[in-house]
Amino acid sequence: MKSLFSGALVALSFFSVSALANDAEALKTKLAGLESFKAAFTQSVTDENGEVVHEATGNLTMARPDKLRWETLSPDETVLIADGSAVWHIDEWVEQVTVMSQAQAIDNNPMVLLTSNDDATWQQYTVNATQPNSYTVSAKAEGGQIRTLSLSFDDKGLANLIMLDSQGQQSAINFSEREFNTPIFPSAFIADVPESFMVDDQRP
Repeated sequence: MKSLFSGALVALSFFSVSALANDAEALKTKLAGLESFKAAFTQSVTDENGEVVHEATGNLTMARPDKLRWETLSPDETVLIADGSAVWHIDEWVEQVTVMSQAQAIDNNPMVLLTSNDDATWQQYTVNATQPNSYTVSAKAEGGQIRTLSLSFDDKGLANLIMLDSQGQQSAINFSEREFNTPIFPSAFIADVPESFMVDDQRP
């Protein structure tokens, strides 16, 4: 009886791992067809008690592999650019730019899967299909700022994201005015830093 029970556990473990692998492949296939993505977004951040602590609007531009531009228009103007090797955070209000290596910035951050085709990178994350067109991603290693990333798709493609961070805050991001696989000028991923801005370069 004990050996039968142990065998059942092994079989269940196999099917569980197999299902997770299939979920990861399904999400990877969906994102692989997303060579570029442009959209307006609204963002609402809630704390552990469900209270809204921050709201923002802006634009997102993304291209594979490894390029992203996140431009917040309200309440403050900021730009975050990932150019493939470095991440630039440009704060117009305080006239300051923070630069760090992209590898450092995305360490254990499931957002990396939005723009990465790298198999080794995908192996670092667990993917669960929560609904036919929704997936939740979490890093296998601990210590990341983002605990989970949930992605939802509709008939057109990527529709929204929900991030749960290490402080228990949840950020819901909804996209509108979406454009899929349209040409994007390379200049979208080049940081234009005014000479008057202070630059804090944290790259090793």
